[in-house]
Amino acid sequence: MVNEDVPKVRLRHEKMNSVDGSPTKGLAPLDAEKMDKLQDRMQEMRKTVVEDLDAMMSEVRELKLAASGMQSSGANGTEDNRTTRRNGKLQDKVFVARNSYLTDLFEISHFRTIYNIFIVMLMILFLNTAVHDFIETGTTHVGIGTIIRSFGNFSTTILIWILMTISTFVTYLGFSMWAHKREEFSPKSFKLKAWDYLFLIAHAAQQLAFITIPAKFLIDIQHPPASSLLILMEQVRMLMKTYAFVRSTAPRILVQKAKDEDNKRVVCPGFSKFLYFLFAPTLVYRDEYPRTKEIKWKVVLTNFVEVLLVVFYVAFMFERFIIPPFDKFGSKILEPHAVVLTIFSLMLPGLIMFLFGFYTVLHTWQNCMAELLRFSDRLFYKDWWNCTSYDAYYRTWNIIVHDWLYAYIYKDVYETLHNKVIATFTVFLVSAAFHEYILAFTFQFFYPVMMLMFGGFGMLFVFITKNYSKMDGNIFIWFGLFAGNGILFSLYSMEYYARGHCLPYEDPLFDLLLPRSWACRPSELNASAAAVS
Repeated sequence: MVNEDVPKVRLRHEKMNSVDGSPTKGLAPLDAEKMDKLQDRMQEMRKTVVEDLDAMMSEVRELKLAASGMQSSGANGTEDNRTTRRNGKLQDKVFVARNSYLTDLFEISHFRTIYNIFIVMLMILFLNTAVHDFIETGTTHVGIGTIIRSFGNFSTTILIWILMTISTFVTYLGFSMWAHKREEFSPKSFKLKAWDYLFLIAHAAQQLAFITIPAKFLIDIQHPPASSLLILMEQVRMLMKTYAFVRSTAPRILVQKAKDEDNKRVVCPGFSKFLYFLFAPTLVYRDEYPRTKEIKWKVVLTNFVEVLLVVFYVAFMFERFIIPPFDKFGSKILEPHAVVLTIFSLMLPGLIMFLFGFYTVLHTWQNCMAELLRFSDRLFYKDWWNCTSYDAYYRTWNIIVHDWLYAYIYKDVYETLHNKVIATFTVFLVSAAFHEYILAFTFQFFYPVMMLMFGGFGMLFVFITKNYSKMDGNIFIWFGLFAGNGILFSLYSMEYYARGHCLPYEDPLFDLLLPRSWACRPSELNASAAAVS
């Protein structure tokens, strides 16, 4: 019996070692060690192919942009760029028609599935909280109350925005009058110089008033935080737009020779160009931009609905994770260990809201405005999530602001002083000051945590992470985002509620500059509430 079964076993073994099921006599079966080596080799080959494919795609994208830039610059685009660098000048931004990164990535089913999973996770979190609150208390807290309180007095917000827009139009009218009036004066005349300096002083005074008046008004009326944030972000946007327009157009007017009939006249751009630039999703001025042929209203509606949903979810996250640890600050003093635990507990919610802010401001809203205005250059950010250094992260996560800082701050400082370190430091200083200005007047207290983390540690990390490997650098970036957002949300929330529950310092200057959360003195109402509890 045993001898009869041996040929059958050998035959089955030969079939297992054949490709098409036919016996492969003379071939030894693959042992486990050889199979492991083969699998390891296949994994290495797969990794190499993926890396090569990624490099090829990046190279194709760069070549496409370079080709578009050459076409935009004319036949001698490459030579012009080379001459520009030789003369100590930096290259200017070239606008080309292109999609946002996430727009292209969402066309891939794998990335679209990740998007769908994220949506389902938020739905489950929302339902879990709503059902729990309804069963325990009979009511639900789903963010609506927070939205109403944060965006309170919204009619005043709209009125302030309209007045700021009118002020921006006045700036254009003043600039246009200056440009046309100076044609009446002789070159190098005293009247021409006096007219130029008069416009410069008037423009600086108008911009100073544009900054101070809305900020003071927000403090006087105690405007809600979200409404204040909208006004301040729009104020900074209009300020940057105005500076970009004047900075880009004024040199062309100043270099022309007045009363020279043979010279082609350079006049102020028309109001329609300024108006389009004022609302276009870019901060770098050009007379013309690449445009799409038509408006896709479905894209506009989809992006607008996503903006509303994100606002709703951010309010929900605040009610669920941010407000509970701090809403009783002042009546209940937080011990240092409790503060540390709170910071760690807010790292994940803080990062989620950071991603919400990125997706809403830099992807959804910008694409919505771009579609409405048929603005076809939609590279508002790059793949910052793959960055391995803070230098690359700062240059890729917000292309809109980065382009403005590069074109009007870094470029001017570098071409004047020819020092990259000073130019970089100036960019960080200006950016940190703008961020801190918005936060200070939104919450109506000065607490320079953002300035310290962005202008201090952020700039330091630029030099630290330059030589990191790809994996280590990317891990460090994401760890910094987790920890940084946890610290920011914790400290600013703590100080915000301390301002409402703790007594102010006797010296008004100290009360402005020193955080109340560091040495909270509970008010009588909060002290009695603490005694009762």
